[in-house]
Amino acid sequence: MEISRIFQTSSETTHSFFSKPGEGFYIPLYQREYSWDQENIEQLMDDVCRGVKDLISSEDTIHFMGTIILVAENNPENNISPQDPKALPTAILNVIDGQQRISTFSLLGCKLYELLFQSTQELPESEEYDDLREITKSYLTKLKALFSLYLGRGYPEEKPVIIRSGIDAWTLEGDDDKYYKSDVSLVLAQFIKAISDKSEFPKLTRKSNTKIYDNFKIIDDCLQNVLEAHKNDGDGDCPKAWDILEGNIKQKTLWDYNRPGLEKLIEGRVEEACSLVQLYSFCYYLLERCCFTVIKPVSEVRAFDMFQSLNATGTPLTALETFKPLVVNTADSQGGEKSKKYSYTTSKFKDYFDRVDELMHRLRSASAKNKRTNDYLTLFAAAYSGDKLSKQFSQQRKWLNDEYAECGTLEEKEKFVRAMGDTASYCKEVIYSEANQRKGFPSLDNIEESLRKESAFLTLYLQDAGHKMSHTMLSRFYSLAINDDSKQKEFALACRSIAAFFTLWRSSLPNKGLDDVYRKLLADHMSWKSGDSSLNIESLQKYLWKSLKSKKIGDKESWKAAALQYLRYDNVKKVCRFCLFVTASNTIPDPDSPGLMKLTKKKQDSSYLDPEKWKNSDFKSIEHIAPQKQNSDPYFDSWDTRIYDDFNYESIGNLTLLPIDINSSASNKSWMEKWFYYRYLSEEDSDNLVTLKQEAEEKDISLRDDILERLESISYKSHILPITKVDPPTLTWNQEIINNRADRICDIVWETMNSWLS
Repeated sequence: MEISRIFQTSSETTHSFFSKPGEGFYIPLYQREYSWDQENIEQLMDDVCRGVKDLISSEDTIHFMGTIILVAENNPENNISPQDPKALPTAILNVIDGQQRISTFSLLGCKLYELLFQSTQELPESEEYDDLREITKSYLTKLKALFSLYLGRGYPEEKPVIIRSGIDAWTLEGDDDKYYKSDVSLVLAQFIKAISDKSEFPKLTRKSNTKIYDNFKIIDDCLQNVLEAHKNDGDGDCPKAWDILEGNIKQKTLWDYNRPGLEKLIEGRVEEACSLVQLYSFCYYLLERCCFTVIKPVSEVRAFDMFQSLNATGTPLTALETFKPLVVNTADSQGGEKSKKYSYTTSKFKDYFDRVDELMHRLRSASAKNKRTNDYLTLFAAAYSGDKLSKQFSQQRKWLNDEYAECGTLEEKEKFVRAMGDTASYCKEVIYSEANQRKGFPSLDNIEESLRKESAFLTLYLQDAGHKMSHTMLSRFYSLAINDDSKQKEFALACRSIAAFFTLWRSSLPNKGLDDVYRKLLADHMSWKSGDSSLNIESLQKYLWKSLKSKKIGDKESWKAAALQYLRYDNVKKVCRFCLFVTASNTIPDPDSPGLMKLTKKKQDSSYLDPEKWKNSDFKSIEHIAPQKQNSDPYFDSWDTRIYDDFNYESIGNLTLLPIDINSSASNKSWMEKWFYYRYLSEEDSDNLVTLKQEAEEKDISLRDDILERLESISYKSHILPITKVDPPTLTWNQEIINNRADRICDIVWETMNSWLS
């Protein structure tokens, strides 16, 4: 037996893998559906952007995308079902491992094709842009191979490069949705048809294809960053066109030969040319520098043996585990030169690194350990130097070794490891300890309890809102707090400042550019590498206000105009939830404006800005007061129809907080019925509850006992009081009240956030 014949192995670039004539990929029935999510997509896009950046300084940069296992289909007539015999590709390969990557590359190819085509269509007609049109034509051909195979017959002559067994069929011609029913294959077929028909590219909806719709949105945002890289100040994630041309990337690798005319356009900072060059470099890296190891066993039995072996043996080391011996060696060798009694086990090096080990040691699975290592090192790299670190093992290891080597003395190396330890302490005690948060950070005992609890509340909010970059800055202030009790209040004020900045930004603007604010601040002033001289609240607040003003939301009038349009359930759910908490704290019903709250100078007995409340089931759901969905129920006629123009029901003015079961049970009712439930919820005097139920029955409204029982158990009710003042039938919940309530919420949010940032 010749072992080499059992497993045929090759290393292939993305382009070479997808460009084999007439070759189609077939996903067997037992494979799970397409499931790559936001984290996978963002990581891929980040890896490519970072790869282009690395390529500028190192021309041998590549990115290994893992192993793909394929088995040739030798009996397609019997094994491919359903099938149109006239439309079968020349070669069919069963995908044993790798379908998620193949599918994602195909989908990314569609979006790159669309963006490159449309961007080139917008070029002026003059000859100086002919180079760009020629380069685009070449890349479009290569990109098309990522999602289509050329059959040479039928219409279109190209077919989806990948289909799923049992539900898809390569077809000579016909309606796409009749033959391609899996999410991925249908989208590929629609793009192919649009290109052949020279018609508009398909526009997905979340309802029709949720997973791919969400992934396309992430891809669109990332590619927009690539297109606009030349507009960004400083050193962004995506390199600028002139840096690409001035770096080590040879023009002939990007577009076959040197093009002086194109260089002239870039030197002149012509926007269309800069955008396309940035997009070409992204395509080049994806096609020619991303690579796979492709294994083709002779049989499916052998394929599964290989698959099981690759996925079940060995526990790979993390970058932290390969870095630790270097730290131990430093303490033992350099420390030993100072004192014979000095060693790693007796040094501060061990004390600091033990905290890093402690962060990882309870994790049993390799995947959990890798994820936490990635999250920790991403945070630490940003906090240490402002760097954006890849999740690739090789890049993480290189960064750790390079930064450590840059520390010349034993004291500097010890300071580096101390930074690692303090960051690990922040992760353990803040990010990964909900119990510690819910107790209000009890170890910070040098500040008043209400401020401690508020800080914990704010960190929970930032975490739930997915604002990971906030940890980079907060971890720096946390380090001050755990090393100097007098600095504990600085951490609490930093929590306020970061939460206020994030809220003002995300209540009025998309996320784009937000992380760069922190990264630049850290790199220039507040990272571990920069030292602690500028690490204070005054400098932080000054910088954050400057950033808000640069976005034209640094004054109340400008911010409010944007927030009234953007602060909506369908845009920023977690920020809406936070704003509802803010406007529930220290407010009372406004007697002059039914439905609205107003700030009171009288301190409430119990603040809503408490970690236990943020996690309390009483506030689990964001309730739409006027329901989201119109229905045929006659009760629905009682709602103001203007609420359903332009999705006005999504406004912050139409939202409140309720437990999930009440929300689902009482949501699609008339205003009169919902008002009785809200009254029941807000009633403090239990003697009045029977009377309230009788009032409802007199109006032919039957309140459900199970809901009323749940309402009675709710502890926090004051936030509902203003809504109950919209008393039917004299008053009804309408568009004016929603607008006025949104306006008032914005006023209170601005006043609170402004005070936190000042």
